[in-house]
Amino acid sequence: MVLVSSAEPYLTVDEPTFVARFLLDPQADTVETVANADVFVDLPDGSSWSLTIFTVEEVRRLLAAWRASGDVANGSYFWTSDHVIVPEPGINVMTAAIRELVRSGDITRAGCRSGG
Repeated sequence: MVLVSSAEPYLTVDEPTFVARFLLDPQADTVETVANADVFVDLPDGSSWSLTIFTVEEVRRLLAAWRASGDVANGSYFWTSDHVIVPEPGINVMTAAIRELVRSGDITRAGCRSGG
């Protein structure tokens, strides 16, 4: 069973193999529409991993915005050390990606170890 709760400033998803704390923008994000979220993933072994999860469309939007503003070499690239890209927006899609990262052990390669 997945338990979702909202403790400001995080939306928390509690699963048997991890707890994910999503930092959402209360002015722009909803559970269904969030397309860019910073997430802390806490594992039962006590380790904590940070990720930034984007949708494919959000990456396109950022590149276009940077192209228009002249930032990031006119939007010529996208880079981040702890990114995960998902096909669609929403907490459910992002949680499914985290679930697989934890199951496969890839959380230790995709995420950055954090202090929690």
